Amino acid sequence: MIADDEPKIRQGLKSVLVEMKLPITVCAEARNGMEALEKIEQFQPDFILMDICMPKLSGIQFLEELRKLDKNCPVIVISGFNEFSYAKQAIKLGVSEYLLKPIAEEELQAAVVKVTEEIKQKRKSEKFMELVKQQMIQNQDYLRDVFFNEWMEGKLSRFEWEEQARFLDMDFPDNMILILVSVQSSYDKKIDKGTVTEEIYKITLEKIIRELMEPYHTVSVFSSKYEDVAIVMEKLPENFQEFSADLQLQTEEKVGGKCFITARECTFETLPDISREMRREVQKMQECRPIVQDARKYIYANYQDRNLDLRQVAHAIGCNSSYISRIMKQELGISFKDFLTRLRISQAVRLMEDRELSINQIAEKVGYSNQHYFSAAFKNCQGMSPSEFRKNMLQIDRNGL
Repeated sequence: MIADDEPKIRQGLKSVLVEMKLPITVCAEARNGMEALEKIEQFQPDFILMDICMPKLSGIQFLEELRKLDKNCPVIVISGFNEFSYAKQAIKLGVSEYLLKPIAEEELQAAVVKVTEEIKQKRKSEKFMELVKQQMIQNQDYLRDVFFNEWMEGKLSRFEWEEQARFLDMDFPDNMILILVSVQSSYDKKIDKGTVTEEIYKITLEKIIRELMEPYHTVSVFSSKYEDVAIVMEKLPENFQEFSADLQLQTEEKVGGKCFITARECTFETLPDISREMRREVQKMQECRPIVQDARKYIYANYQDRNLDLRQVAHAIGCNSSYISRIMKQELGISFKDFLTRLRISQAVRLMEDRELSINQIAEKVGYSNQHYFSAAFKNCQGMSPSEFRKNMLQIDRNGL
């Protein structure tokens, strides 16, 4: 499209374009900036050749409006103003070329060729991406497997995780739970040698369910086949079968908020138990009244606030504090205070992995202003003090467990 208020200049530009013998056609002409905007909507030109000085709407104003319309249309500006301020404004607004009058035909041709080549390359890229997208859709199941593997190995940033999940149409509902049951290769070797020792953390199924389900609205864990675990479990020495009903809980704050249950000492029979318990807990969550779900969400979003109390939660969700206290106890089986404490301590456990953070800093990050109260709450939930917990984590790392 050509936009200029002088008919002779418009005709002259058309003639020059024809002489270039390029595969382009002038689809529209405009006498002023306002008309140019209307013609863009009507004809959808691939690029625009325009004068910077036009009535009703100047070239600069036109470029500003074009940007508001989010039109990704290249613009070659022709200007009689040899002023840096005009060029600077035009370039800032995204013009492809800024040509000064009088224009040599070679200069105009070079600008037009450059813009048309850019358009060609863009179309090739768009076509290629469309083909890639079609191939990805056809191979979506395979790509989802690749995505899960990269996710589990911690290769994806949070942004990459969200983008790929969205692209692969993997819209995880809030109440979806995927269970990861795996046996570490280092543990396989110890099983073969019969040198396994009882590890530091033996957490019963009931406690795992409580710690996983209560603090979070979403728990995402990955699931492998039962058979893989069952094969390894057959190698367990008989003297370790007494531990078969226990699992080792190991939480890691990776991309997407994953939580790993590593089956260090379990049998094939325990896995269906986990599945049944998880389904039961999910059903309980789904049956929670909306007001309790709202309260949970608010608490989870604000647990770091050291002044968070029941009245604040009640006010935020629009109900009486006595009522929400009673309903939470009925629905969740624990009081507001216990719910908040468990959430804060579970988050503290995650932060323990960051060796740069002191115990006091962790306490502050999860909503405790007093380290003494934090340590007492931590020990009540985890069975050991924060310093003992971190010491045991270091011991596990050194032993390669």
